[in-house]
Amino acid sequence: MPQQTPACVCLGDFPNEILSLIFSHVDTATLLGAVPNVCRGWRAACGDDVYGPKVRLELRSVQQVLRIRHECLGLWIAAMVRRFAWVIVLDLGYCNKITDTELVHVSQLTQLTCLDLIGNFEITDMGLGYVAQLKKLTILNLDDCNKITDTGLVHIAQLTQLTNLNLRFCSQITDTGLEYVAQLKQLTSLDLGHSKITDTGLEHVAQLTQLTTLDLFRCGYITDTGLKHLVLLTQLTFLNLYLCDNITDTGRALVPCLRS
Repeated sequence: MPQQTPACVCLGDFPNEILSLIFSHVDTATLLGAVPNVCRGWRAACGDDVYGPKVRLELRSVQQVLRIRHECLGLWIAAMVRRFAWVIVLDLGYCNKITDTELVHVSQLTQLTCLDLIGNFEITDMGLGYVAQLKKLTILNLDDCNKITDTGLVHIAQLTQLTNLNLRFCSQITDTGLEYVAQLKQLTSLDLGHSKITDTGLEHVAQLTQLTTLDLFRCGYITDTGLKHLVLLTQLTFLNLYLCDNITDTGRALVPCLRS
């Protein structure tokens, strides 16, 4: 009996939804730089708004691999937005040349659910106005974006789907800004480490009744009096008070998750 030759399968024959599933396992740099240039079909699969691979784009590593010069960063982000509008997780962490201008392009990524801007020192309150257009965001990391002020949190308060907000080392955030943060009723995790908040700020935080994680690392202005407000946070399972020098054992005893 003659041996049958297996049928030849060409990747180009696969429908976009299958190609997109395959491409979801390709590293970011290859997906951005090489795959779309193979053929029109692969380019279409990469840019498919419905079936496009929901990958995590990490600009820092891509910038190194593709050798994107700082002065070209804005143009590159604009091109990325046009080609990869389906991205849901974007990591721009420590790309310290990111400014409010680049965030204009990022605001067009309307499918984003997670945006990491840690360590971008040039972002200001104006930039947060563009971030506020990303209505599907659930996770926002602004750690060490130290030009952000209470005014910027007016914009962040519009992101009503947020569950995780990191404001660590945002040294210009005060109790006034927490009035706006308190409007984010879906928050389960909030990091206010190394900020200037006081007991008054904790009164605003206490309105976030869904919180399970609260980080107050080195918030040196809060006292036991402020912790009394946190009794209302019955879902809280983790509270970081490390280097909060004005907190005593008496105050810790007030918070259910800190009781032994």
